[in-house]
Amino acid sequence: MTGLQTLNGSRRLSSAPTYGDPFTFIARDVDRMIGSIFGHHATPSKASAEGGDVAENWLSPRIDVFDAEDHIELSAELPGVEQDDVDVSVLDGVLTITGEKKSTRETNEGARVVERSFGSFKRSFRLNDTIDADNITASFKNGVLLLTLPKVAEQKPEPRKIAISG
Repeated sequence: MTGLQTLNGSRRLSSAPTYGDPFTFIARDVDRMIGSIFGHHATPSKASAEGGDVAENWLSPRIDVFDAEDHIELSAELPGVEQDDVDVSVLDGVLTITGEKKSTRETNEGARVVERSFGSFKRSFRLNDTIDADNITASFKNGVLLLTLPKVAEQKPEPRKIAISG
């Protein structure tokens, strides 16, 4: 068990084609797949739960999770997102990554093809007791957010000698 359980996907705010792209069908199940890796069932995003359009999850950052002996590394691909537009927080045992991918244009007037998506995203993960939430670190380089989640040092119980009086 790695200590992470995915809680939600993101909600897409702008339009993108929902046809002809096989990856849009995969996007709705990404949270569920990540959750199953850790032996948990992920909570589907609001769009999936309501039978919403798969494209609503389009901006959900792709996540890789690696379990090392003393920490977990979580990396999120955020292409086109500026570091200042990303927030990472922990509250009540839930790690949340939020942000926004902003358009470089004011309008799409005159556009012939617009396939890139813009808008807000949010991903949340429930941390279990094996994660030291107070010492999580984050770095951002080349559109990749890297979180290091240290594990709590396992304390092995040691026998205690009890003096016998008499």
